Amino acid sequence: MIINYDYSSVHKPDPIKQFILENLTRHQKDIIKAAIRKFGLSRQAILKHMNKLIRDDQVVAYGKTRDRFYELKPRVNYSNSIDITEGFDPKSILNTQIFPHLKSLPQNVRELCEFSLGALFYNIHDHASATQVNYKIYISHTDVHIIVSDNGIGLFQGIAKAFHFSEIQTAAVEIAKGHVTSDPEHHAGDDLMAVIHMFDQVEISSSSISLKYNNDKNDWVLDQSKQQSGTRIHLRIRTNSRRTCQDVFINIFEKFAKFTHIPVKLAQSKGEQLNSREQADNLLHNIKKLNGVEFDFKNIDLVGPAFADELVRKTLKKNREMDIKWINSTQLVDVLMSRAIDRLT
Repeated sequence: MIINYDYSSVHKPDPIKQFILENLTRHQKDIIKAAIRKFGLSRQAILKHMNKLIRDDQVVAYGKTRDRFYELKPRVNYSNSIDITEGFDPKSILNTQIFPHLKSLPQNVRELCEFSLGALFYNIHDHASATQVNYKIYISHTDVHIIVSDNGIGLFQGIAKAFHFSEIQTAAVEIAKGHVTSDPEHHAGDDLMAVIHMFDQVEISSSSISLKYNNDKNDWVLDQSKQQSGTRIHLRIRTNSRRTCQDVFINIFEKFAKFTHIPVKLAQSKGEQLNSREQADNLLHNIKKLNGVEFDFKNIDLVGPAFADELVRKTLKKNREMDIKWINSTQLVDVLMSRAIDRLT
């Protein structure tokens, strides 16, 4: 079911209503108390705002008095499964079955969702070797969730196979670096990179691992996943996001053209220290043609001399003119990276 909703007021929200909407999922039973603590108002005053949200069909209340709890009412909650046959037509499916569910969103958010869904569906059609695709669109007052999954070869597996990586984790690192594709002769991998940077949070699950990206924090996390076969991609964005397709394209094609961002912590398995040359090597595939690299040491307190030396040594071996810089580093990392630069240049 599609419920058209005017989001024009989202950009200038009532702070109390907005607090309730943004925190209700975590505080279904004590949201009133949480709002009282936040704003220092009486219970009656907070309930006035809550009752307005209920009348506006944004919140649903269950139970009475002490047992009462609340839930956000979704504007759209739609899912479907499609068999990929010889006549599978992504354009027709997108225009007739999927895009109509996005009409109530602000234009910039709708365009981000439409581009991303198109990119994912065409990628599944062209590269996944899948026989089925599943999707879910969930839109609440505050958030849009898009989940697309297939039963194909798996995104990480496809990239690992194309580049002859011995470890699936290395494929996830390449996705984080950007501009990677399992079919380099026909595609640059730019669409997936754009999709990842269009949303507030992205999770790609395949081959029993999960690659998560938080756009607000510019932070990557690699974890285990229950998704063994195929690929599952979960995209989340706030309905009042100001991000646009144009902003994302300019950012990734201008900024990233100068320096490719490499999250160093993705070379680290749980509990490991970064002290080997092999760990460094896993970050340095496909960098020969880059103009520059930016090693991000966020959440990395300790690295070994061999790791730092290999980062610099292997980078310069692949491209002697490569610009190297690093960010979010501790004093130790600064010392070891500077030492390696001085020795090798």
